[in-house]
Amino acid sequence: MIATTLAILALAAAPDSPASPEVRVSGVREQDFPRIAIQFELVRPDGSHVRDARREEFQVEEEGRPVAIDDFQAPVTTEQIPTTLVLVLDRSGSMMNEDRIGGLKRAVSAFLSRLPAGSRVAVIAFGSEVEELSPFTTDFESLEDQVHALRARGATRFYDAVDRALRMLQDEPGRRAVLALTDGEDTDSQDANLDSLIATSRRLGLPVYTLGLGNERRIRADDLRQLAEATRARYFPARRADELTAIYEQIAERIGSTYLLAYRTDRPVPDGTLRPIQIAYRQGVSAGKTAVFIPGMVVPVGGWSPIFLALAATLAALGLLPRRRSRSPASPSPCSGSTPEKVTLSG
Repeated sequence: MIATTLAILALAAAPDSPASPEVRVSGVREQDFPRIAIQFELVRPDGSHVRDARREEFQVEEEGRPVAIDDFQAPVTTEQIPTTLVLVLDRSGSMMNEDRIGGLKRAVSAFLSRLPAGSRVAVIAFGSEVEELSPFTTDFESLEDQVHALRARGATRFYDAVDRALRMLQDEPGRRAVLALTDGEDTDSQDANLDSLIATSRRLGLPVYTLGLGNERRIRADDLRQLAEATRARYFPARRADELTAIYEQIAERIGSTYLLAYRTDRPVPDGTLRPIQIAYRQGVSAGKTAVFIPGMVVPVGGWSPIFLALAATLAALGLLPRRRSRSPASPSPCSGSTPEKVTLSG
């Protein structure tokens, strides 16, 4: 009986309890290589967020080897985490239906009011053209004025608009994300498509939250879902425009609950490899897994072998011989008493 009781107590206290929060990675940035930056959430089973975890509660591994955390920022901290977002808004003609454009404007206002202090937001609108309504700004009043002046017209260049948003964010620090809404299938994009967007967002480590408004068949919901999930984000469907406000508020809560950490890889050579990363919370209770691709020449993990380096040096030396010979003056043959002929260049 005592043994059974102790076993139950031990199980209840075990660190791998199913009630433990889960690490969900939403972005990886390698542009400052050898410094690798990761943004992630800590989510309880009920969907709520842990926002005050400490640096010492996390362990990071790259390719199965522990690495030291150089920088750590929690959502609840004395220092503000830079938060930079691009809102991609559909202004095509179909947004006139059921006052969708009005519902979108109200949702954007609610979203801005719930963002972390100091957040910077840019807005791109698309119809037949892609238009940057506002560059990155903290002046939300001015930004709301720009959004409320939108008029619905034109076709749908959704993919081109998201591509432009990704490129606006590529050099920004801190927490970054794209929020892209459409109420119809892309019909007019000229420079981007679903595959290219996924490739670009993965390369830049940027999550793309997608929102589909209206009939899911008309908006190609499967494509929107694929784009979001492939970029470590989420797809949000809304049947009616009056559902948008709650969705935008939910996304704002999620963005405001994002952690940032950075480490310096112990393999500082840009070697063209895909390196798996794992973030464990409280000694492996819950781990988030991702990977980062480091552009460059492929190099073996253990480095080049001495034999390979010697061979490469020999080949390089042999490559120089023809040039050296061409530069050397002609020498008389030891078997001949003749002197080299004088060559006269004409012309």
